[in-house]
Amino acid sequence: MLRWLIKLAVIVAIIAIGYQARYRLLNEVLGVPWIRRFAVGRMMSLPGVRNAMMKQLF
Repeated sequence: MLRWLIKLAVIVAIIAIGYQARYRLLNEVLGVPWIRRFAVGRMMSLPGVRNAMMKQLF
């Protein structure tokens, strides 16, 4: 029981820290060119996202 509670507390703490630093983490991850290219390619393959982007750009 105690071990389960400690694991839960650690998981909640990691999620809370990740949430607080989410933009910093996202900037670090998207700073890598091949990951950024992959993420943009995946997002543009979604029709709703692609249509919204094209309406804003052109």
